[in-house]
Amino acid sequence: MSGQQPKIFIVDDEPLLTEMLADYLSENRPGFSLSSFPTGEACLEKLDENPDLIVLDYYLNSREKNAANGIDILKELKKRDKALPVIMLSSQKSYGTAAQTIGYGAIHYVIKGQGAFDEILQLIEANVG
Repeated sequence: MSGQQPKIFIVDDEPLLTEMLADYLSENRPGFSLSSFPTGEACLEKLDENPDLIVLDYYLNSREKNAANGIDILKELKKRDKALPVIMLSSQKSYGTAAQTIGYGAIHYVIKGQGAFDEILQLIEANVG
């Protein structure tokens, strides 16, 4: 990154979690340009802003019932830009779910809870500097 702020998109339908993660990243690594979206569709509409990395929730339709889920959004993101790093975020502790997201191109699967924000920050730093 030649002097540019890494642009991070956070996609989660839980506004409190989104705000907490954005605050955490801002406090622990000032200099990120952060944008958050309540649905994957809203994120896809802004892909022309060329994010450096996306943190994507697995379940995206708890508030908007017909919103696409994280897997569908992940597939669409990868269709549009194979190289775009996507970190999946979920409360599911299922190995099958994690393996499925990695199979579709996510770089990592983070389980919500204790230490998740630390893990996300480390993954962002490892992938966008």
